[in-house]
Amino acid sequence: MARRGLLLQRFLKPAFRVLFRVVARVRTEGIGRLPARPPFIIFSNHISWFDPVIIAAFMPVPVHIMAMEGLFAFPPLGLLIRRLGGFPVSRGALDRHAIEEAMAVLTDGGVILIFPEGGIGRLGKGERPRGGISLIAERTGVPLVPLGISGCRGLYRFWRFPVRRPEIDIRLGEPFLVSSLSRMPGKKTRQVTMERIARELRALAGDAP
Repeated sequence: MARRGLLLQRFLKPAFRVLFRVVARVRTEGIGRLPARPPFIIFSNHISWFDPVIIAAFMPVPVHIMAMEGLFAFPPLGLLIRRLGGFPVSRGALDRHAIEEAMAVLTDGGVILIFPEGGIGRLGKGERPRGGISLIAERTGVPLVPLGISGCRGLYRFWRFPVRRPEIDIRLGEPFLVSSLSRMPGKKTRQVTMERIARELRALAGDAP
């Protein structure tokens, strides 16, 4: 599972890096904090439709992306996203199929990119991150890597590129394990994990434009 679709992502990654560096000033910080070897989970704030593509382009390893279910409704687009390493998740109740798929990727030695907000800009509205990520991390025991991204909304104003390129920052925090947060299994551990995830996202993303 973890290898499926990643050849296309590997092939396109250098081209997307060049493209984003042409249209924006991209800065990365903390890439060296990534675990030396997969599997692990990267979780990020979500401020624009560009976020998953930019993050995947600048990560040194291929990533599987947990993506909004609606993107897969149009079969050709859904097939392309699948080929690039994406898989669907429902924004509603806990999506057990998506959780099982994520666990399969991690068990096979892959990397997952998750946006725990469950939509764009929800962190800034005071909403709590969705809890599926804590369940995946608890069951697999893999490290969680926090990531904050800012500046991507400037890419919507494409007419300004020749004179003013947006500044995009990608910042990674220190990885942590669910087992380091609580010795109490189940609901209590997941609650503590989600509190830590929310703090990490706010600290790294700040008031991300």
